[in-house]
Parts: sequence; structure tokens; C-alpha cells
Amino acid sequence: MGTIKYISKTITETAASTKWSAINGDINFNATKEVMLQSGDKVKYDRYEPEESKACSCKVHSKVRNFKELVAIVKDAEDMLIRNGITEVGERINTLRGIYYGSLWSVDYANEKSSSRNIAFTVYTGSSVKYDARIKLKCSVNCKGNLFHTLYSSAEVFDTPYKALDFGHLIIGLDSRRSWASRRAKIPTQGGTGLELNTWVGDLGGGAGFLSNLRVTNSKKRAKSIFPVGGSSYGSMVNLEGDIGAYVAGMDEKYPEKIVDSTAHFNTIHEILQDYFINKWNNRAFYFMAMLGGRVSNNEIKYEKETLIMECAYKIEDFARWYLGNRMRDKNSGGIEDFGKASQHFKPVSEEVAAIFIEALIHTVKKPSDMITARTDPNPKRPEESTLSKAYRGGHDLYEKFKEKLQKY
Repeated sequence: MGTIKYISKTITETAASTKWSAINGDINFNATKEVMLQSGDKVKYDRYEPEESKACSCKVHSKVRNFKELVAIVKDAEDMLIRNGITEVGERINTLRGIYYGSLWSVDYANEKSSSRNIAFTVYTGSSVKYDARIKLKCSVNCKGNLFHTLYSSAEVFDTPYKALDFGHLIIGLDSRRSWASRRAKIPTQGGTGLELNTWVGDLGGGAGFLSNLRVTNSKKRAKSIFPVGGSSYGSMVNLEGDIGAYVAGMDEKYPEKIVDSTAHFNTIHEILQDYFINKWNNRAFYFMAMLGGRVSNNEIKYEKETLIMECAYKIEDFARWYLGNRMRDKNSGGIEDFGKASQHFKPVSEEVAAIFIEALIHTVKKPSDMITARTDPNPKRPEESTLSKAYRGGHDLYEKFKEKLQKY
């Protein structure tokens, strides 16, 4: 057994198999039902109207350039939301989440123009976006401040070129953690819980689906290609850092394996961020691995690497299948034959992606000042025929035989 100590934490790799406590056993719960119960209130356009005559003294913000400025603008945003009646921290999290995901005014909707994605984010998060941030982040109709636009354009925040996170990923993670179902109940056929699908499973599963499609025409395309240091898609560094922050920011240090609602421990979002950057950053990968299923005792984490890789791979593969099918439909970029061919790559690609992800986390546990990004470059695995590809091939062969017989008559 090898043990490595770093920043007062210990990581130990053992040969013993460790089950994932987060998914141990089947959860007999209808996630959609809870979403409907929690999302009964639709977006409120009529709960607040800014005062036309009020004199404005609001600050004009510049684009966020570092973590310190992110904390500062989130504090200013919270002050404005409180001023406009949103006093509950969970509702402030939900309002800021709507800037990035799950609303008609979000960054994601502007890029994707997909109502189905908005519905998915509502289901995954366990709540719809209740308030319109474009209105709630103004002091009046004539407000000269630009809180909404600055936050909108500052999703990706770089403290240095190699120390960054996607705030949109972090804030939708905080919103997801407010729901028990989002934290614990699996979404059928999609590979994980709502929280997982909103963060790392969604990013890596989407990347695996994308890469599986590429492998149809380029079998040598490497999994490392979906883990760029720059860029904003799939397993990019800024995405992964936001995904890890989505779990660790506002966590309960007394129970590091538990995924908890941050609002049970903090009263403001900016304090959650400040605590994360100052007190949790150097242990972020350690804590996240604990939440994946590692066992923590006396500042030591024990895990079985191959078990973690395969558990992650199962989740990534399921979402890859769902992601690519919906992508082909929404973008009109392929049919059942194309999907069948890509499906042969889902399993091997997902295993490669999961291995890169777990190795990246282990590296950052040992060296917390390093960014979370690909540290390994596995060779592409051979495709494996899937149930769908077998069914399609069988149907195609039957059709060809039937066509031959017709030609004889």
C-alpha cells in the first residue's frame, strides 16, 4: 500500500474494492415527481417591477478578471437581489443560475436555442428558474448598473491562465444540491443523478458521445482531445474546475463524503465562494474524490482506482448515448444508421475518458496547485458491437435479402 501526504491530506490507493456510497443500492423515487412538486411556481415576471422614478447610483462593473473580483460582484448582485425582495439564499442561487442555464435569457439558451435543454436543466436541478435576473439585478427601470450583463459575460473566470473555473457550472451545482432528488435519485437511462448530469457526467458524457461519433470516420482520434486546457467544451480545464467546485463549495467538512445543500451551512453565495477559494481550493480534488466514493478517515482517503474508473465509465457511457441521440435529432446531424455506428464506440471511449478523469483528480490531490486536466493519453480502444448496432445490422441484412428475392420476381 502506497501513501502520499500533501497539504495535511493523505491519499492511499489500495487493492480493496470500494463501493460508491452515493449510489449504493437502488433508490425507489420518482425524480420527475419531485421536480413537479418543487417547480410548481413558474418564472415570475410580475412579482417585482423596478421603480421608474428612483435615482440610480449603481456601480458599472467591468468583466470579472479573477476570483477576488468574482466574489465582489456576486456580493453586489446578492445585495441587489436582497434589496429587491429575494432574501432567501437558495432563491438567490436559483436566480443567478438562470443567467447561465435553464432560462430563455441564459447563456446556454443563447448558444443552443434549445427548449429541450432548458427542460432538462429544470428536471436535473429539481427547480425551474423562479425570477428573471434581468429585472431583479436592477434598482429601477432607469438603472445604469450592469450586473446582469457583467455576470452573463463572466461565466469563465481565470485567476491565472492555469487556475480557473466556470462559475455557471458551480452555481448550477449549488442549485442542484438544494434538491434531495437532484443529489441522490438517478435519472432513468441517462447515467446519473441530476447533479451529476448538470456537471461532470454531462460534460464528460457529452464529450464521449461527440468523440464516439468522430471515431466512426477516424478510429485514431484520442480521448485526450476532449480535455483541452483552453476552450469551453466537454472536459476542458475550466469546465472540470467548475464541476468540482459545484460539489465542494459550501460543503460540510465534518462529513466530506456527503453531498450536502450549501444553504444549510452558509447564508450568502459570496461567502460560499470566498470560503472555497481560501479554505477548500487546495483540497478540492481530495474532497471531490471522497464524494465519488473514496473513504476518508483521519485525513486519509482510500479508494480502488479501477473501481472508480469503471463506475465513472458506466455513467459517462449512458449519458453519451442519450446526448448523441438528442444532438443528432436537434441538429439534424444524423439518423439511426449514424447513431448505430457511433454506438460501437460508446463503451471503449467512455472507459478512456473515465481513466483520464480519475488520473487527473489523483494528480491534483497530490499537487493541489496544479489544474485539473488530462495527465494521461490512453491509446484508442477497439469498437465493441452494441445491441443497437447488432439490431441495425440484422435488420439491414434482412432487408437486403428481402430485396434480392423481390428482384427475382
